[in-house]
Amino acid sequence: MVPHIAPAPAAEVEALHEASLRVLEEVGVAFPAAAAREVLHDAGCVVNAGTGVVKIPRALVEAALESAPGEVVLAGRDPAEDVRLGDGSMWLTLDGTGASVLDHASGEVRPSTLADLAAAVRLADACDEVGVVWNIVSACDASPTTEVLEELATCLRNTGKHVQGEVQRAEEVPYVLDILAAASATGRWDPARPFFSIVYCPVPPLQHEPDMLAAAVELARAGVPMCIYSMGLAGATAPVTVAGAAVQANAEILSALVLFQLLRPGLPCIYVADTGLVDMRSGAYTAAAPEAVLVTQAMMGLARRYGLPVMATGFTSDASRFSFRAGVEAGTTALTTVLMEPDLVCGAGMLAGAQVLSLPKLLLDCELYRACRRVRAGAAVDPGHLLVDRIARIGPGGHFLAARETRELGRRELHAPDLLQREAPGQGGTDEVARAAARADELLASHRPQPLPAGAEARIAEVVAAAAAELAGR
Repeated sequence: MVPHIAPAPAAEVEALHEASLRVLEEVGVAFPAAAAREVLHDAGCVVNAGTGVVKIPRALVEAALESAPGEVVLAGRDPAEDVRLGDGSMWLTLDGTGASVLDHASGEVRPSTLADLAAAVRLADACDEVGVVWNIVSACDASPTTEVLEELATCLRNTGKHVQGEVQRAEEVPYVLDILAAASATGRWDPARPFFSIVYCPVPPLQHEPDMLAAAVELARAGVPMCIYSMGLAGATAPVTVAGAAVQANAEILSALVLFQLLRPGLPCIYVADTGLVDMRSGAYTAAAPEAVLVTQAMMGLARRYGLPVMATGFTSDASRFSFRAGVEAGTTALTTVLMEPDLVCGAGMLAGAQVLSLPKLLLDCELYRACRRVRAGAAVDPGHLLVDRIARIGPGGHFLAARETRELGRRELHAPDLLQREAPGQGGTDEVARAAARADELLASHRPQPLPAGAEARIAEVVAAAAAELAGR
């Protein structure tokens, strides 16, 4: 008995795919970077020089899907932390670039800092469930000129796992590659062992942001893997229907995939089966609405049709603090997403629609992930688990506490929570959030991630200083 949520039916997936191809061929997508338009034009796309809109023929989409690998290794600086996507395994990832922190010491929500980013990444490094570390919050205390570089350096020095980030401008790319080279054991960036990847976001509806696109062109040429994430808002920057939002998001992802495969055939690309929605009463972004599950199901079907590694979102809540709502939303999105079996599950550690970091929630999400994996593992139905003979020997009125099978199978069969302790009424002292906060503090005090190579810190400092001087005012 293995529970599973299937993607959308094949006929519906095909309808979504065909609609996406119509959008790409008949409507097109705006590419504001001249270098990108030139590559697409040379490959046979119809380019409107005045508007920058590019119409992409079906054949190019099919060629890009054929070129993109179905299995991807997201390497760690520590080879023991390599994550393979597409082989049936599943990993938890952090979410990305929130702007605030729920400080578990003071209880205040405040702007996030480099120190908060360092703490979150180091905590994730200590958690076996986390396979990929996205830079979970922005460093509001860093200089805008070097913020991307300082965030990257902070992530690399606090984990040996694979790091995902964002690069905002093409001018930053040489400095990013210099930092990656400094952090590498070989002293150079090696596309064959990519311990860094980009989360690349088209800008709905049907366009790409000029600076981020220009940066992505250079990074793709350097062999940096791309995790392509359409950030549409159904009802605002995307159609209000689940199917329409999925079609537009898919078209945007495919437009980026075509470009990246033309720039570097075989470049690892990860499809993100998620897009946002708008609460039509308040106008607020929502990450945990019921329709978000349906969008994920539709886009999971597309990703599986294409044979691409896929990330999906779970563990999300639109609540800004711990509450009944936060638990319901995180649990619902986590379990449904895990049962769809993506390669990566994103969202751990965040509240308020991925805007507010909570370190206790990161640990609680790891525990929730373990429970979801237990459900996904299912239950064996064979003589060794049916236990008819044992039932017969115990008989009416007995108990199974001393049974050999209870000792031998109990720990494997029954999930044992840690932070979410099961207590009788009136028992227990602290609640799960307090326990998670204490555990976070303990791990931050004791855990030591894999250090950077000798001389890397000094070299990274030189790169950041050079960027501060050379990019100032640009």
